[in-house]
Amino acid sequence: MSMNKARANRLVLSFALVAAWSGTALGQPFREPEKGSAERSAILDTLRPAVEAEMRGPVEFVVTTMRVSPNWAFVQVEPQQPGGGAIDPEKTGFAGESDMMDGLTVYGLATFQFGRWNLIDHMVGPTDVGYAAWQQRYGVPPAVLGLE
Repeated sequence: MSMNKARANRLVLSFALVAAWSGTALGQPFREPEKGSAERSAILDTLRPAVEAEMRGPVEFVVTTMRVSPNWAFVQVEPQQPGGGAIDPEKTGFAGESDMMDGLTVYGLATFQFGRWNLIDHMVGPTDVGYAAWQQRYGVPPAVLGLE
């Protein structure tokens, strides 16, 4: 094979790989794990201890948003008492502050490292889009945060 033909073959292969990768990255930068899946449970269980400490008791999550890429998971959840009861903000770690919060909505960010999901950051009841800073602070892709 001549040098020019070998170079042309490598160039075609390079373009094909870039096109395939770009299609995947741009076509669907994130996914939502199925309800009841082990991955979904693992992501929520990563967030649970921090939220239970703040809520001062066990919680279940109602998932509003869950976006997962290979290395990142972003969630927006509504915590509730096991079985579905509402949580009284005045009986949580936010007692006396709840009037300055936008409910108990929780936003969480986890990363997949060392074979498991690890909580990176979370916030409860922000009155603005506080998680927007996570893009710059942690390098999370904006599409995972819904900020494309």
